[in-house]
Amino acid sequence: MSGFTKHMYTKELESIKKDLSNYVNKISVVLPREYGLETIVSLIKRYYPFEWQIFNEKYNYYCAKDRKLKALGKKVRFAMIEPILLIESLTIIRKLFSEQYIYLHKNSFNREMQISAEEKFKKERDPKIRKRQEKITKAKIKAQEIEPFFLDELMGLYDKKTTSQKDRVYIFKELQRYYCSKVIVFFKKKVETEYNRQLREMVFYHLKELGHFAILRKQKYMRIPSKNKKRRKFLKDVYINERFNINEIPEELEYRIQNSKEQRIKTYDFFISHSSVDFNEIQCLIRELNRGKKNVYCDWINDNDYLKCNLVGLATRKVIEKRIEQSEAIILVVSEHSKKSKWVKYELNYAYQLNKPIYAIRKEDISIESYSTDKLNDLWFQDENYKNIKLFECS
Repeated sequence: MSGFTKHMYTKELESIKKDLSNYVNKISVVLPREYGLETIVSLIKRYYPFEWQIFNEKYNYYCAKDRKLKALGKKVRFAMIEPILLIESLTIIRKLFSEQYIYLHKNSFNREMQISAEEKFKKERDPKIRKRQEKITKAKIKAQEIEPFFLDELMGLYDKKTTSQKDRVYIFKELQRYYCSKVIVFFKKKVETEYNRQLREMVFYHLKELGHFAILRKQKYMRIPSKNKKRRKFLKDVYINERFNINEIPEELEYRIQNSKEQRIKTYDFFISHSSVDFNEIQCLIRELNRGKKNVYCDWINDNDYLKCNLVGLATRKVIEKRIEQSEAIILVVSEHSKKSKWVKYELNYAYQLNKPIYAIRKEDISIESYSTDKLNDLWFQDENYKNIKLFECS
């Protein structure tokens, strides 16, 4: 094991032990009269759920590194023990399970005092847990929890040697739109191996925002991912420092749709035609469709970086048309707002001209979680001159 690697792992392990000892010490005041190791682990999971998840991700991270070394016929470096056994090895645990401590705890135990201590601890911890959960939930709002088949193609495209740093930024943005194990595993690999600084930082902060464990490795410890002398020189002298910031306007997305593979390979089960006023109901509908393994197009999820209300124009319309073409069917969320929306009318007319199936769901039915997807028979939206509808604002 190199001196640096050994030092970093030892430092990480000591930090984990210190944190776990701190958590055990805090929950010791709410222990029941009789307890075991499972009780303590259960309380840590209850009051430090995100920290517990990170511990497990760190354990899996180091185990994966050892498995890779073993497969290469090399000596295991870390041999990290699982979190439960790590808890068992703590000094404070030995104290809590000593005969003297157990005897004193049983004889001085007061149920009312234990309930009072637990209520106080809940008041301290629950707001912090909620705040962190809200932050993660907010980060997930603009991502679908599904694995569409084209994810593999996107990842393969990212890994091609001929793919530029600029194109990788676009591909990364597309992968960000899906929250699933396949994407998380891919990002965890990239935060370890991506040689370009900008991309590695983008992946790192995205994982952290979602509440996952990630290490932002320093450039000097990164391995140049090539044995070819000419390519190594390019990676080290050029690629490492390349940066590209997407021009987040509809015209840019329109261009990418016409000229880039990462946009052309995308398909959707449903295009959601709706009014932005019905935001909350649309969120509920998308979650439900995702649970049914349906990939959905919704402008403020799939193209939120580009399609902004203050930038609506001809390019916006072209993008929407393409997304309808990429969708198998249309779902209209029926509400008083959607019926007045010029965009909805335009979308339905365009889909109708393409002979796309159009289904309708009432907004009120989504709210009570009791709805059916019925084919739209009332063609109230039909307008032969729909191409002339003036679309200057979001609705």
